[in-house]
Amino acid sequence: MAKQEQDREDLLKDGKQMGLRAECSIDGVVFVIGFRSQGQVSIYVGSDPVFQFNSSVELRRVFSHGKRYAAIQGRLCELARSGVSDRLGFVTQAVPDDVETAIVATLELSLARIQGALEGPEADWRLVGGDFVEFQSQLSAWIVRVLSHVRIAETPHV
Repeated sequence: MAKQEQDREDLLKDGKQMGLRAECSIDGVVFVIGFRSQGQVSIYVGSDPVFQFNSSVELRRVFSHGKRYAAIQGRLCELARSGVSDRLGFVTQAVPDDVETAIVATLELSLARIQGALEGPEADWRLVGGDFVEFQSQLSAWIVRVLSHVRIAETPHV
């Protein structure tokens, strides 16, 4: 992981680890949604927040308001930078329930906005790696699964 943080790359063009990915501007915010080979999903809401899910449809990592969160034993923990040497490390800190609740609420609102754009005729989706009807069907079914009950993974790993 780089010590210097930069704006994210053009994920639609360069996000090749997400074989099927799409982008849509919703109310002036660019959303990028990508599916990886094993069914993992990443959702970018502008440059912040970012939500990453494992193949079991469990939230595993979040980047929000300049902070990093990882799933540890079914809860989100903040990954705080440690050390000032050449080696970059992180220390995990449990987050209060209200912070976790706010992150999940932001996720749910973002997914509702994406679902609305998938169903609305005025949305302009750009897609790489597949057919839009297939993408729309796959993403809609995935969103229904997540919104039925947001689960936080046991581990941040894929």
